[in-house]
Amino acid sequence: MLILAAIATIALTWDIVQAGDIAQQRRTPPALAVFAGLTVLLAAPALLIAVATSSAVTGHSVAGVAWIWPATAAVFVAESVYVTARRLVTPFVGVPVALYNACLLTVAVTRYVQERGGTPPDWALALAAAYTDAIGAIAGPVVLGSRWATLVPLIAPAFPARRAAGRTMRALVALLTASGIGALVAWWPAGERAVRSYDRYLTAALQERPAGDFAVGVQILPPLDGVPPGAALRNDLALVDTIGAEAVSIMIDPDGVHAAVLDSLARALDPLRRDSTSVFVTLGPARAPIWRYRASPPAFDHDRVAALRMIARRLRPDYFILAPNGSPTDAAGGPPAVSANAMAAAADSIHAVDRHIRVAIVVSAFDERDSALYAWASTPGSPIDVIGFTLFPALDGAPALDERMRTADRWTQRLSGPPKEQWVITAGGYPAAHGESAQQLAIWGTLAWATSRGAIKGAIIADASDYESITGLRAANGRLRPAAIAVMRATRELRERRN
Repeated sequence: MLILAAIATIALTWDIVQAGDIAQQRRTPPALAVFAGLTVLLAAPALLIAVATSSAVTGHSVAGVAWIWPATAAVFVAESVYVTARRLVTPFVGVPVALYNACLLTVAVTRYVQERGGTPPDWALALAAAYTDAIGAIAGPVVLGSRWATLVPLIAPAFPARRAAGRTMRALVALLTASGIGALVAWWPAGERAVRSYDRYLTAALQERPAGDFAVGVQILPPLDGVPPGAALRNDLALVDTIGAEAVSIMIDPDGVHAAVLDSLARALDPLRRDSTSVFVTLGPARAPIWRYRASPPAFDHDRVAALRMIARRLRPDYFILAPNGSPTDAAGGPPAVSANAMAAAADSIHAVDRHIRVAIVVSAFDERDSALYAWASTPGSPIDVIGFTLFPALDGAPALDERMRTADRWTQRLSGPPKEQWVITAGGYPAAHGESAQQLAIWGTLAWATSRGAIKGAIIADASDYESITGLRAANGRLRPAAIAVMRATRELRERRN
């Protein structure tokens, strides 16, 4: 994401410089002066508002001004069209900048309409998906749910450049914006396929589990580095009750492993425990783990194990998830065998506190390393009690999700004995990238697959709200997405089919 931050900084710098240049020209038409002034005045604040409205932590307070980002993009379009139509800049520069801004405006409006509960046309969703693909080519698949995956529009320069450097920069901007338009055109078919790929789950059906041995849960709260935020806790617990979730999952930041924080969280979870709701807890990855580990491996190991034991002792969760990047050897790039040893030591430390806590590992990359980890954790002698999967789509949509489910099936079929208890530890979709309908279908398709596998005892949907990423069942403005309705339907159907 640092690459996108650098691109945004460069774009904002260009906008400020060009707006200042336009303001200094005596021959600047009044309309152009207004456009230039508005763009430079609104660009940075509007970008911050766009990011803030994508998080449940800040979204409620700024939801009423979410329109500012698409409105600002519209001003950029108006400015670039104006200077191009008035021939204040050569069309070789003005036209690509205007088209580029128009594309960003379309994506901004599409996402705004979705966040307000509307349904954009298919072509707009395809453009938004192509936009995500284009950014993903720069920053990677993390852009699928990132709140920061936003490009800044550009001012079209006006009047001839006075220096050779200015002419060079204009040519570069024209080339880059034309390349951006070309990338969107090139990825448009892929974006359209990604949006439509989820249709394969329209006919998917949940498998009956008469024994009642399948639970649907939800991941709640942002990663906790302090006392749980009151508003987030109230909203997420209300959602748990609304959808009828039978499990909740919480991640704790290593900096939040303090007695006061854990005791506060334990009190908040007491009503869920009394309602027989299973509690999953994950100790999140340490910040800068490689440098901390290299500075002192024994100290890193000691602190990590101490944090695991404190969480186990104070929270007494039903399941303790060992994150894939949670072990120091894993963070430092250790081989699978070494990672297994580190996870075994972590599991033993948790079991030493309470043998009833089931320790789980998660496979998420579905590569050779995960295959080796799965094989090790599946053996009877392994201290791991539960194996979990992370199931999300990718930039190409549902095909990647299907491939991960097929890989999980292959791993299970290779086992010589009865499989250990398994869960879909994290499942979800990307409403901003592929549309809210795609998120709903991805979750439904995952639940249909999971309920048809007897070894899988439940699935946890991420997330209750948009916190670290745009994946929530509830949008940042508080509106329930269609995916929440799908989860409610799943919990109801599964309960009705129990003996």
